[in-house]
Amino acid sequence: MKKMTKRFGKLYFLLYMLLALTGLLLSSCKNNVMGMLSDLNENFLERDVPYDNSLKPGDEGFNESCMLLSTYSVGNRMSFALVAPEASRYLWTLYSLEKEKNAIWTGKDTIKETLLECIPLEERQSQSFGFFVPEYKELTVGTYKVRLQVADARGNIYEDVCELVIYDQYYLETMED
Repeated sequence: MKKMTKRFGKLYFLLYMLLALTGLLLSSCKNNVMGMLSDLNENFLERDVPYDNSLKPGDEGFNESCMLLSTYSVGNRMSFALVAPEASRYLWTLYSLEKEKNAIWTGKDTIKETLLECIPLEERQSQSFGFFVPEYKELTVGTYKVRLQVADARGNIYEDVCELVIYDQYYLETMED
C-alpha cells in the first residue's frame, strides 16, 4: 500500500508540475498572432529594401541600380504600381519575356524580350507607373521585365531594371461562388 501511495504521490506531483508549467507558458504568451508575425518579419527575415528615395538622380550617393527592387509579383486580378525617385523626365518600358529553344546552335535556351506597348505613352512618362492587370489582354500569367529610365536636370540618363511576375490568382473564383 505504501508503494502505491508513493507512486500516486509522484504521479500527482508530476501532473501538478506539468499543469503549472503549462499555465506559466500560456500566461507568458501575451502577443496576438499578428504581433508574433510582425516580430518574426522584423527580426528574423531578410528584406530586400531599396535605398532612401529622397535622393534624386545626380545627387551624391544616388545609386541607379537601387531605384527598383529586383523582383515584384502581382496577381492576374490585381493592380500594380511603382514610383520612381523625383527627376526631370521618366520613361517606363514593359517587355514580355519568353524562353526560346536554341538547342541546335547553343544547346541553351535564350530569353526573347518583346516590347509591350499596350500601356499608353502618357502613362509611361510619369513618376508613377501602374496598371490594373485585367485591363490589358497582353498581360497574362508569366514573367515580364520593367525598365525605368530617369533623367536629371542636366539630361544624364539613369536606368534600372526589374522582373515583374504575374501569377494566377485562381482562389478568388472559389470564394465568389
